[in-house]
Amino acid sequence: MLSTALRPRSILALIVSLGLAVGFVLLSQWQLESSEQARTVADPAKDVAVPLTEAARAGAPVSAAQADQLVTVTGDYRDGSTVLVPGRLQDGAEGWWAVTALTVPDSEDLWPDARGELTLAVARGWTADPASVPEEPSGAVDVVGRYLPAEGPVPRADLPAGQVGTVSPAQLTNLWDVPLWSGYLAAFAENPASAPFQLAGDGSLAPDAALLDPELSRLDIDQQPTDESVNLLNLFYAVEWVVFAGFALYIWWRFVRDEWQREQNPDEYFYFEGEYYYDEAAGRYYYYDPEAGEYYWFDDQPGDRPAARPGDRPAARVGETITHDRTQDRTGAHHD
Repeated sequence: MLSTALRPRSILALIVSLGLAVGFVLLSQWQLESSEQARTVADPAKDVAVPLTEAARAGAPVSAAQADQLVTVTGDYRDGSTVLVPGRLQDGAEGWWAVTALTVPDSEDLWPDARGELTLAVARGWTADPASVPEEPSGAVDVVGRYLPAEGPVPRADLPAGQVGTVSPAQLTNLWDVPLWSGYLAAFAENPASAPFQLAGDGSLAPDAALLDPELSRLDIDQQPTDESVNLLNLFYAVEWVVFAGFALYIWWRFVRDEWQREQNPDEYFYFEGEYYYDEAAGRYYYYDPEAGEYYWFDDQPGDRPAARPGDRPAARVGETITHDRTQDRTGAHHD
């Protein structure tokens, strides 16, 4: 069977089958990528800044639709309100977040039960050295950042003064003794209120956006995935294309096997009203066509045939052996 597989026609069929299989595998990879791309992992609209008062309702929990929204807010940092949150990673290094109270002017009507101006907890940046955290900027400040849901309060008796375990407005409202928004802001950009917000023309964060204090590193926080489900239809198509690739190779194997079996048992594969013969020297079956005056191999492969004249008849039948004088060979037509 190996000799049959190494024939030019079999090799050409193998090349075609491999080409089809590779094409099917590439289609399967494309379907897999499509199933991943179908996931909703980010909402582009949330990277376009809107005012805080439009993105979040004061006094209400942060909903999934509000979380991760890029917002703008103007306010005054409260002197001496900064607390540090330990155990925060930035570029693989562990450090602290500096969280400060930002008082939002003219916010009394947003939550009447608060009976006063509202405050927003702002994570102003990251530092590797808690002793190097700068004081709060003075004056009115414009802040651009991502509005995030509150973290759960974690009592940490082991922490030094001025540090808290998490960014929890429920805990910070008691610490600062002011009413807070339910979420907090991860600051990406700060500038005096006299200057415009650091935004690009489409409302997204400007590429060169920076904080007021260079001692703090800007937080690197992306949107959290909102839907991680895989498109099952694309996944089914991906598996289907792999099956097709295997089927292409199976077709080639069947082609070679059938060729080989026709050579071994021509009487089971060829329909010819006449006598079959076997050439021991060639190891192949053949028959004689008196009209053409030629001998024909049953395996349809070109090659030497024993010389013959019209009217000659080999003396053996299928399954027997016949030996010819092969000093004068020629090649005739093929039987299909």
